[in-house]
Amino acid sequence: MNPNKILIIQTAFLGDVILSTPLIRALKEIFPDSLIDILTIPGTSIVFRDNPHVNSTLHFNKRKFINKIFSFINLIFTIRKEQYDLALSIQSSFTSSLLMRLGNIPARVGFARQKLLTDPVSHKKGLHIRERYLKLMNPFTDKNFDKQTEIFWSVNEGGKAKQIINEINKDGNFIVGIAPGSVWKTKRWPKEYFVSLLKILKKEKVRVVLIGGPDDNLLCDEIIKKSESNTINLAGSLTILESAALIEKLDLVVSNDSAPLHIANAVKTDVIAFFGPTVRRFGCYPYRENDTMLEVDLPCRPCGKHGGNKCPEKHFKCMKDILPENVSTEIIKYLRRKKSE
Repeated sequence: MNPNKILIIQTAFLGDVILSTPLIRALKEIFPDSLIDILTIPGTSIVFRDNPHVNSTLHFNKRKFINKIFSFINLIFTIRKEQYDLALSIQSSFTSSLLMRLGNIPARVGFARQKLLTDPVSHKKGLHIRERYLKLMNPFTDKNFDKQTEIFWSVNEGGKAKQIINEINKDGNFIVGIAPGSVWKTKRWPKEYFVSLLKILKKEKVRVVLIGGPDDNLLCDEIIKKSESNTINLAGSLTILESAALIEKLDLVVSNDSAPLHIANAVKTDVIAFFGPTVRRFGCYPYRENDTMLEVDLPCRPCGKHGGNKCPEKHFKCMKDILPENVSTEIIKYLRRKKSE
């Protein structure tokens, strides 16, 4: 097979989109002359704007049922017009199956539980998500590929990140980024614990910035106010790519199981991550050598693939048993080790 045009369907949340970047790079390595387009939701397409392996992006608006129907119909005609030779579906959804089939794409690759495929792919359970995605290369090659995720940004975005770092840290201290938000409430380490952590870190030679999306801004403001610290709130003030450029310049990121940890992994900044309702076997854990995953062993874990808005057991021990004192110890231990390197 030597396809002229390839379509990758990846319409999940930001973290999953970042975790798909090794697959995109692998496809370009095997098919260097092919044009690779990505079908995403509008909010995540910026991840691929400067990716050298990607030709262009298509958008699937899945918000609200009526918008989804119109977007689906338009995409069918767009996909037919583009005349793709090959499509890879990362989500095992029937919607993706229909888009590939009704879009007249002759070669359709996806995971075995998906319908209407020409090349179904099986994989072992327990793989990290990025390794699972790379299994979609099996119909073409048995080669092992680099599993490092990646994000690209412009010179201007990199310059803005550098300017922010220079302004907030003129004393040359360690800079720690803390991401207290998550779409799912049970994935959030308790707000009052973040307050306690900032109070502890005030005694150390550490500069802290709070990071996240627009929905996290008020949460971050409240944490800073209650901690009475000089922490900077950057949540919602940067684009995804500006955030990635900034995170690359941090010494450490402390995050819930959410997008900032995947951004940090992609830019090779070490991570300390809280895992409560979700567990390692789901495959979305931080994967680099110096990363730390904080969790407690409980019989009720996991309680769901994405967590939820309330603890089913009404005790929330999976997060409450990860104490601020223990987290600050991990942070200080990590920074002292880094200083001695």
